[in-house]
Amino acid sequence: MACRVASEANTSTVTISGRTKPKNIPHANMEFRPLDAMSTRQIKQYTDTFKSVQEQKLDLLIMTQGIMIIAGRTETPEGIDRKMALHYYGKQLLIRELMPTLKEDAKVIVVFDGLYGNPTKLNWEDLDLKTHFSLGRAANHCMFYAAQQQRHGTNRRHFVHAWPGAVKSNLLNELPWYLRSVAWAAGSLIAVSPDICAENLLNGASECAAAGKEEGRFWSNIDNKGHLVANKAIWSERQMKKVADHTWETVDGAMKHES
Repeated sequence: MACRVASEANTSTVTISGRTKPKNIPHANMEFRPLDAMSTRQIKQYTDTFKSVQEQKLDLLIMTQGIMIIAGRTETPEGIDRKMALHYYGKQLLIRELMPTLKEDAKVIVVFDGLYGNPTKLNWEDLDLKTHFSLGRAANHCMFYAAQQQRHGTNRRHFVHAWPGAVKSNLLNELPWYLRSVAWAAGSLIAVSPDICAENLLNGASECAAAGKEEGRFWSNIDNKGHLVANKAIWSERQMKKVADHTWETVDGAMKHES
């Protein structure tokens, strides 16, 4: 997605971030800034630095960070499950802290699962799954980005939750060795290339933002073809507030946590 944006907007600067700098950065207008997006404290340091040196506002914020593990609840030094820290809490913190840098008509795209999330699938008494953890529940709970999405989408900025579908990426290499060959075999039949996935999601986000502006809607859930997901569950004000309160209590508490 970063490469596609960089090639189409060659007068703009595209910043990519992660734990490891790519060996090859293919476009001259791309720059790398290190970030461990599993750590709330590192995210806060990163965003504080970014805001202090960023001269121009951001048109686009894309978050694709993810991890493919089948282990049970495994906590970070800050006390959050690793999968949930990367898939949900860290993304919310990045959005909150980078909000002042976003243009009024910017787009925010979170790539995870904008297709299947539903408030009825949550354990409302254990939102961080301290006592009811399973891989399925963790995936469902990380999808409650949609609740925050509805809260954020109150002005011209458009928030998109995107389901990428099956993609031929290196993520499958994180699986245990005995599952990799099966996953790659299945992926070769149904998965698309990262470039096709990027095209679908970026085009879909742009089209949904344009349509949403006409409709007065500033958030969208899209599928792997970039199409708007119809009949998506709408979160009530009470549900959105509970998710938001829980999110910031967890995130802000994690930043104060002593490892």
